[in-house]
Amino acid sequence: MKSQHLLSAFALGLGLTIVLLLLLTRPTPVARADPGIYYVREGASGDCLSVTTPCSNVQYAINLAAASDEVWVATGVYTENLVVTHGLSLRGGWNVSFTVQAPVTYPTTIDGRGAHVISATVESGSASIEGFTIRNGRDGVHVCSGVFTLTHNLVYSMAVQGIEVTTGTLWIEGNTISDTDEEGIRISGGTAVISANLVYDTGRDGIHTGDLSANVEIRGNTVYSTARDGIDGRGHKVIIASNTIYGTGRDGVHVEDAGTAHVRRNIVYSTTEHGIYARDGVSLTTIADNTVHATGKDGIHTHQSSVNVEIQSNTVYNTGDDGVDARGARVTVANNIISACSDNGIKAEEADYIFINANQVYGDGDAGIDLDDTGTFTVTNNVVAGSGVASVLIQTAAGPHNYLYHNTLVGSAVRQQGDGISVTVPGVTITLVNNIVVSHNVGITATPGATLIVSYTLLWGNGSDPISGTGVLTTSPLFAAPAQQDYHLLPGSPAVDAGIDVGVTGDVDGDHRPIGAFPDVGADEVRFRVFLPLVLRDC
Repeated sequence: MKSQHLLSAFALGLGLTIVLLLLLTRPTPVARADPGIYYVREGASGDCLSVTTPCSNVQYAINLAAASDEVWVATGVYTENLVVTHGLSLRGGWNVSFTVQAPVTYPTTIDGRGAHVISATVESGSASIEGFTIRNGRDGVHVCSGVFTLTHNLVYSMAVQGIEVTTGTLWIEGNTISDTDEEGIRISGGTAVISANLVYDTGRDGIHTGDLSANVEIRGNTVYSTARDGIDGRGHKVIIASNTIYGTGRDGVHVEDAGTAHVRRNIVYSTTEHGIYARDGVSLTTIADNTVHATGKDGIHTHQSSVNVEIQSNTVYNTGDDGVDARGARVTVANNIISACSDNGIKAEEADYIFINANQVYGDGDAGIDLDDTGTFTVTNNVVAGSGVASVLIQTAAGPHNYLYHNTLVGSAVRQQGDGISVTVPGVTITLVNNIVVSHNVGITATPGATLIVSYTLLWGNGSDPISGTGVLTTSPLFAAPAQQDYHLLPGSPAVDAGIDVGVTGDVDGDHRPIGAFPDVGADEVRFRVFLPLVLRDC
C-alpha cells in the first residue's frame, strides 16, 4: 500500500513539472497598445500590435483581427491578394506614424498582380474598406456575400470589374473607378446603395446592377467615357437619381427588368444612343426632372413592354431623333420642355392610353407632337411652335374617341410653316375645343373618313383653314413675345374668356382655370394683376 502512494505522488509531481515547463517555454503575450487595432507598414518587421511594432503584411494583420477589429495600413505599395472572411474595418491612407489618415497625401496601394485584389465573403458582422489605392487586378474588390461598405477608394487598371458583387448588402460611396475592361461597378444581386462615385473609362457599363438585385439606389455619381451604358439599372426596385452621365457608347441611363424604376434629377448628355431608355419588364417607370441633351438617338425612350410610364418635368433638347419617344400600356407625358430635336418633339406610339399635358415643344424637325399608332389619347394645355412638318400629327392608327383641349399651336413666329393639326387616320373621331392654331401653311386638316369636331378655336394667319368649326375666332391671339418663344396671352387678347368649360382646371403654368368668367382659349390662362395706388399718410 505504501508503495502505491509513493507511485501516485511521483506521477502527480511529474505532471506538474511538465505543465510548469510548458508555461515557462511559451511566449509571454504582448500587451496591446491599442486593443482592437492592428498596424501595417511597408518594410516593418513587428507583430502588428502597436504603432511602434507594425508588421509588413496586410493579410497577416487581417488574419489576426477578430470581429469588429480594425487594420490600419500606412502609405506604401503592398503586392498582395487579400481575402476577408469576417467583419472588420480595413483602413488605408495613414502616414508612417499612424497619426494622420489622408489617402491622397499618403496613398496606400494594394497591387493584385492580375488576380482578385481583394476577395470577401463576410459570414458574420460587417466589413469595410476605405482609403486604398487598388490596382492591377482581375477585379479590384470582389464581394461574394455579406454586409460590406466600400468608401473613398481609388480603383483602376482592372481586367474585369473595378468592384464586383455577387450578392450582399452594399454601401459603395465616394470611390473613383477607372480603366476597367468591363464594368466599373457590377452588382449581380442583393441590396446596394451606390453614391457619389466617379466612374470613367470602362469597357462596358459604368455602373450595372443585375435583375436579381432587390433594391438599388444609384445617387449622385458622375459617370463618363463608357463603352456601353453609363448606368444600367435592373432589380426589384431601382432608383437612379441626381447623377451626371456623359460620353457614353450607348445609353446614358438604361433601365430594364425592373419591377419599378424611378429616374430623377439626372443630367445626361453626349450619348451615342438614347439619353434615358426604359424597356422590358418595368411595371412602373417614372422619369422626372432630368436634363437630357446632345443624344445620338431619342432623349427619353420607353419601350412598349412598359406598363405604366410617367415622363414629367424634364428638359430635353438637341437630340438626334425624338425628344421623347413614349410607349407603354398607360403613358403620361407632362410638364416637359423640349426643343431642337431632329425628328419629333414628343412621339407617343404603341400605347393603350396616352395623356400629353402642359408640355412646351419648340423648333423640332418633324412634328411637335406625333401620335403614331396610339390607343385613346388626350392632348391638353401644350404649347407647340416651330415644327417643320406639323404641330400635331396623328397617323397610322388611334383609338376611336380622342381629345385635344386648350393647346397653343404656332407654325412659326415669323412665317407660315407646316400643318397645325394633321390627321391621317380614317375612322377616328377627335374632339378639338379651345385650341389656338396660327401661322401654319394649313390650319387643321384630316384624311377622308376621319371625324373632327372643332369648336371655340382661334384660327389665324394660316395659309388655308379647310376645317374651322363652331365658335371660331379669326383674329390675332396677341401673344406676349413670340420672337422669344413666349406664347402667353396679353390681357387684351381675343382668346381671353372666349372658351367653354371642358373640365380642364389648370393651364400650362399650373395656374387655375378659369380665372375669369369663362376659360381662355389656348394653353395659357391670363393672370390679371391689379395694381393699387400707394397712399401716403402723415403720421
